[in-house]
Amino acid sequence: MGNLCRSPMAAALFHARVPTGRCSVVSSGLAAQPGRPIDPPTAALLEKRGLPVLAPAARMFDPAALGPDDLVLAMQRRHLQALRALAPEARARMHLLGRWSRSQEIDDPIAGTQDDIEKTFTLIERCVSQWCAHDRRLSA
Repeated sequence: MGNLCRSPMAAALFHARVPTGRCSVVSSGLAAQPGRPIDPPTAALLEKRGLPVLAPAARMFDPAALGPDDLVLAMQRRHLQALRALAPEARARMHLLGRWSRSQEIDDPIAGTQDDIEKTFTLIERCVSQWCAHDRRLSA
C-alpha cells in the first residue's frame, strides 16, 4: 500500500530476473506518500542480496500511466480490487503476485522484525520466479 517494502522487493527481483530490454519494472503503491524513503531494513536486505533499489522513494499508482500491455501485480486481494476499480480497462492484466502459489496473499512486514522482512523477501522471490516461469514476456 505504502510502496515502502514489498513492492520495492518485487521490483528489484523482477529487474534482476527479466532480460534487459524486455520490459521496464515500476514499483508503486495505492496509499504511498510520494517521496518517502523505502523502509531502511528493506533497502539493507536488498543491498545485502546484491539487488538494486530501483526507486529509493515511494510513488503512487497512476492509472493514467498504464500502457496497453502493462501487467499490474498486487500483494493482496483488497489491493487487486482497488486497482481494478481505479483502472477497470486493465482488469484482465491485474493479478496477485502470488497467483501461481494458489493466489497466495503477501502480508506487509513493515512493522515486523528483520526475520519477518526476510521471510517476506523469500516468498516474493518465489512468486517472482513463478511469474517468470509462467509468463513468456518475463523470461529469456
